[in-house]
Amino acid sequence: MRKYLFVILITVILICTYNLQTAEITSYQLEHMTSVNPQKMVYLINTSNCRIPDDDPFNADIIDFIKEEKPYKCSKYDLLSYIDKKNGIVSLNINKSLVEAYSNFKIQCCYSNITRIDYEVRADNQIKLTDCIPFEESVELTFPYVHVKCFNKLMNVYTNVHATTLPLPKRTTSSKKKPKFSVLLLGIDSMSKSNIQRSMPKTFAYAEKHFNTLKGYNKIGENTFPNLMAILTGYNMLQLADICNNSVKLNNCQFIWDKFRESGYITAYSEDECWISTFNYDRPGFLDEPTDFYYHSYFLAAEKLKVTKRHSMTYCAGPETSGERLLNTARDFAVTFKDVPSFGLFWANSFSHDDVNMPAVMDEATFRLLSDPEFISALKDTILIFFSDHGFRFGNIRYTHSGWLEERLPFLYIKFPDKFKNLYYDKYLNFLVNTERLTVPYDLFNTFQSILEIGNGSYEINFSKGCPECLSLFSKVPEDRTCEDAHIEQHWCTCKGHTYINSNTPIIHLLSQFVVNETNNLVKRLPQGYLCSPYSLNKIRSAGISEPYINHQNKTVHFYLVMVETAPPAILEATVEASINSGKQSFNLLGNISRIDRYDPVTWCVKNGPVKKYCYCAKKTIFNFFKNVFSFW
Repeated sequence: MRKYLFVILITVILICTYNLQTAEITSYQLEHMTSVNPQKMVYLINTSNCRIPDDDPFNADIIDFIKEEKPYKCSKYDLLSYIDKKNGIVSLNINKSLVEAYSNFKIQCCYSNITRIDYEVRADNQIKLTDCIPFEESVELTFPYVHVKCFNKLMNVYTNVHATTLPLPKRTTSSKKKPKFSVLLLGIDSMSKSNIQRSMPKTFAYAEKHFNTLKGYNKIGENTFPNLMAILTGYNMLQLADICNNSVKLNNCQFIWDKFRESGYITAYSEDECWISTFNYDRPGFLDEPTDFYYHSYFLAAEKLKVTKRHSMTYCAGPETSGERLLNTARDFAVTFKDVPSFGLFWANSFSHDDVNMPAVMDEATFRLLSDPEFISALKDTILIFFSDHGFRFGNIRYTHSGWLEERLPFLYIKFPDKFKNLYYDKYLNFLVNTERLTVPYDLFNTFQSILEIGNGSYEINFSKGCPECLSLFSKVPEDRTCEDAHIEQHWCTCKGHTYINSNTPIIHLLSQFVVNETNNLVKRLPQGYLCSPYSLNKIRSAGISEPYINHQNKTVHFYLVMVETAPPAILEATVEASINSGKQSFNLLGNISRIDRYDPVTWCVKNGPVKKYCYCAKKTIFNFFKNVFSFW
């Protein structure tokens, strides 16, 4: 009888435990259903499987983090040297009207060519100057990047570098029946659509009026590299590890600009802030120049001039801002090849990467470029893409709900020439439909494939391997597209959203501890992980729960978003799927664990690489090293 009662008792406990755990999840869902009125919500897109909230860029969540940043000139006087183009001749000139401002004595000027040193693995990091050739008022240039200096009998009075896009012979001509449309990509790092509205209001207003925006554009990876590489190669990170070996150079990564070049296009790639540039930060860069015009050497030379830092980035590179140098390369390339098919990528880091308010200093300059009549005229046959890779990823603003959303939603504007709209009206209409759908970087890669086919009917389209289900933006994206369809990990997906819940519950504590444990296990497995202190859970900063969804095992589940603070201090954020199997709670990470505090100051003991993101350097690093060695033996 006692055994029978004991069995009944155990059965009742198990049933109650299961029901309690299930009730926890269900109660959170009920809270979600009662705390949000869907009729009052405003969405960027609202499709069958994707509703992305349209948060107010100035909401109370982040208003305290919005600060004023003003531009300032990098030189007391206007530039003493400048580039001029007339009748196909490119010249370097001295502005004689400014000589007396720079010197009370007679000055002499000379210029050197800035050349790349093609030497094995360091080719992307080395430059040299040729002998300095004296000139008076003007000299014709035959090399694209030059260093100029002027001096009097006492001292050097002026130093600068210039980049010019020298004309090249046409590779092919477009027929009237099959015109080739150029592509120009102008990118700003770490910029959500909400932040461009806040920090660059003139640019935002112009883009809203003259471009089309993809409202549901969602990033697919953590930082710049995976999101840009999806656009430029169509591959995901696992595929890239096999295709382009990071131990050598990145030239063999099968970039889309190679396909454009093979099809007769002139190509260009320009990026400022060389030390964090997409292909050089923790990566080997290029052994051979990847495009016809590769401005890397120019920016290396500019950043060797007198530099003024703002928020750890190069604001002034000599007498010019780094951001204006970048915009000038885009303008010069577009104008030079206005009648020639071209493909160019121009990417700005210096005024946006490290501070959410800093883009304000380039609002006027960016607006002037986009609205410049000569620039607009030069783009008469060009599809202009103005975009970003992701939103801001670190710091106080990132600890908010708005920060979570903005990180995942970079801005993307596209402007089509009238000729394209007239000739390919159906494709353009499909594109307009897609402005209200969930879209990803892979779709842009596929669109480039379509543009190549438009200019060459025999071109063999190779759509994205990273997202086989993805489409060109000239085809209608399915209305019921999910993040899974678009190969967006749930951790980056903004479609399902979440409701914040009470973090002071057993299940939230369990999964928060799970996130900390997973982080520690990851660090242990990584090279140099022995130099890092283990983390313990200090407190739970926030927790949220999703609407229920069907997972790949056809089970109805929820996912949780948790943000935890550890000791030693780090802020970690993870998306975790919670399910109950045989009466036991089980957790599964949906994507990577994000570290959203600024970690550079505490990761001094490790080199760049995966471990740097998670490390907190232990004080007794030598002791830890030997401890690791002896424990191994």
